[in-house]
Parts: sequence; structure tokens; C-alpha cells
Amino acid sequence: MLLHGPWNTWAAPERAAWPEGTLTGADEARFADYADNLAFFEGEQWPERARRGEPEPLVFNYARALLRKTASYVFPAPVTFTVAAGDDHAAREAANQAERRLTELRDALDLVRLDLALCVDSAVLGDAAMKVTWDHARASPRVVAVDPGTLVARWAPDDPRALDEVIQGYGLTGAQVARTFPETGVGLEPDRPYPVVERWAADRWRVLIAGQLVHDVPNPYGWIPYVIVANDPRPTSFWGTSDLTDLMDVCRELNRRMTVLARVLELSGAPIAVLENVDGSDGIRVGPGAKWELPEGSRAYLLDLLQGGGAETHIRYIDLLYRTLHDLSETPRTAFGDSGRDLSGAALEVEIQPLVQKVGRKRRTWDGVFAARNAMLLDLLEHFGGEDFLGLRQTSTIWPPVLPGDVDSAVRNAVALVGSGIRSRRTAMAALGESDPDAELARIAEEAGSMG
Repeated sequence: MLLHGPWNTWAAPERAAWPEGTLTGADEARFADYADNLAFFEGEQWPERARRGEPEPLVFNYARALLRKTASYVFPAPVTFTVAAGDDHAAREAANQAERRLTELRDALDLVRLDLALCVDSAVLGDAAMKVTWDHARASPRVVAVDPGTLVARWAPDDPRALDEVIQGYGLTGAQVARTFPETGVGLEPDRPYPVVERWAADRWRVLIAGQLVHDVPNPYGWIPYVIVANDPRPTSFWGTSDLTDLMDVCRELNRRMTVLARVLELSGAPIAVLENVDGSDGIRVGPGAKWELPEGSRAYLLDLLQGGGAETHIRYIDLLYRTLHDLSETPRTAFGDSGRDLSGAALEVEIQPLVQKVGRKRRTWDGVFAARNAMLLDLLEHFGGEDFLGLRQTSTIWPPVLPGDVDSAVRNAVALVGSGIRSRRTAMAALGESDPDAELARIAEEAGSMG
């Protein structure tokens, strides 16, 4: 039996795939919101389609650019981790080994790219998820993204952070079932899709295929192998909220106004001929050198849509929408490398402060995500990989600076803190990005001894 589920086969949950009573009205509303938010992020931002014969309306997908930009500030560089340990020498050695293994897994499992993608997903949908399991074939932990639209969660009635059960519903063909659950794939049609539902609690793992219970065994891990990234959830809610919620109306209005302005400019380049007191327009052609013969008492002129400053009014309104969009997203224009004016370093820092605060909120969420995932990875390495970390599970995240900084200044500050006894050498080295401070300190001591 494999201790991990299928990968990259998640399908949108269908009502028929879920056992009766599994989905609540809140779950169905959440799935619908996921679909709407994803469609908006991918550019479906007009509530109505263009009429036949009309040009396609314009879409300026600022929402996607702003969400990706924020994620890039949350993860401008790979994160590292420290493992909490006491003063005991053996515990410190175990902590150093755990830190090295977490860094190795980060690189081997491509978690840097995965975390950035999940940061964008959680901002778009409101939630993101990953599954942490042990792969016996590779003798290594495995971390994969999971579509939150395939998940239903149950939690303690007095604490939405205390998970009781996670249920995942997805579809597999008979051939995929045979590979994933080899002892239950007999008799299934290879090309026919089958609904699969996994129910994970801390003590039990149940699997239903096509409504039939095929697995009901003790949970091999002792914990639920899902980590949910809830984006800015309410204190009383388990699931998060999308960053698109506040941006949709402004983005739609911006698309409408830009489309109108584009059409005005297009028509101004191909002027409209207006005829008064004329029965027909036969023989009337607009073009360079064209001459018209009009009946007496009639007149003709070209309609100037830009006359009277109409275009400037549109542009001022678009600029107002543009400013509103940046305010609501907490992402000043400075974040894109253009403040529009010369500012000192301190002034630039103040101007981009809203984004720094937003990134800080998101990083606090990811601190909890990383703590949970690292605890699972260390537990898997001990129980299935034969490694010994003396039961250490508590980790802290070392974040790279949000804004580009002066490395020389950071080093001088670290030296001053160490020299004044405020900070240890190990902590200072970790803050400067050293992945294995203890090993580096040992090398420094060895080098100093050989030179002495």
C-alpha cells in the first residue's frame, strides 16, 4: 500500500463524487467563489459578452500583475529555517542536522517555486493547500500542491484552527486507481473515470472509490497530512478570503473606461461625416481631397469627438481609478520601480510602507504554514527515513528582507550587536543568510586554531 495519494490528477469536485452529507452550503459557495475568482484572475473580467459586430472589449489585467507583484515581495529569495534546541550539546547537533535536512528538502522538492505559486494561489482563491506524505519508492518525503476546491474540512466547534478531519474528492481513471491503490484496482475499466474520496483524521485513513469503502486503516502518520494556506481569514473562520474581492469593481470599471477611450480615439482617427438637410448619402465619401456636391440649404461637417476636452475628462477619471486600484491593493506605484518623482531613500521607504505592512501580514500566515510543514517533514524523516532529531519539531522562519538592502550596512549592524553582547554569533550569521551557522563557526574555529 502506498502512503501517499495520486499527484497532479486533481479534478474539479462534482456533486456525484461526494458521499451524501459531505458538502455543506458553505462548501458549495466556496467552490463557486474559487471558480469566479480564478476566471477573473485569468482575464474574464467583463460580465457581458460583446454583441455581434462590435469590437472585443479591452481587458487590462492589473489584478494579476498586482497579486504576482505582492507574492514576489513576500518571497524575494528562498527562506531558511532554524530549529529550536536547548543548551544540550546533543540537542544542538540534532538541530543543526535538522536545519540541513530542511534546506536539502527545500531544494530537492523545489519548494521555493512551490511556495511562490501557492502564495499567488491563496491570494487569488482565498486558500491554497499542500499534502505532505512519505514516498516509499523514493524513500523521501513528498510535498505537492492540492486544489482547495477538492477539499472539505471539519474542525473543532470552538476552534477553527483545530482540524478534526480533511476530506478530499477527485477523479481517477481505472488505470490510475490500479497504480495508486494496487490492491483495489482489480475489475475497474482502465479508461473510465471513477470518483475517489479520501477521509483523513488523526487516527484513521479511509478511501472510497465509486462510493465503495476500500480502505479503513489506522492513519500511518498520526496527523492529518494537509497544510492549508488560508489568506487573511477572519478570526472565526477556517477558510481565507481572496485579495481580488476589493479589486474586482475597480478593475471592471477601468476596463470599461479604457475601452470607451480607445473607441473615441479610434473614431477620431476615422472622422464621422455629419450631413444636415440631405435625403441620402450616395456619392458622399470621406477621404483626402474628397469633394461633395450638396443641395442648397444643406451642410456637412466632420464630427470631432475630441473637441471640448472630452478625452481629457476620460483620462482624469482613468487616473483616479488607477490610483484607487493601487490604494486598495496596498501596492504603490513605487513597487514597480517608478515613483514618478525624485525621492530620498527615507521618502521612498515611507511611500512603499503599505506594501511592507501587507507583506508582513502574509508572512505571519506563512510562519504558521512553515512551522506545520517542517514538523511534518521532520516527523517523516524520523519515522520512515531512520533519522534521529531527538524529537525536535519546532522551527522558526528566517525571512529575506522585503526591500533591497545594503549588505555592508547589515553586516556592520550584526557586528555591532554581537560586539555589544545583544546577539550571538550564530543568530547573527543566520540572520545574514548562512544556512548552517554552527558548521561555519566550527570552520572558523578550526581555521583560527591552525593559524595559531
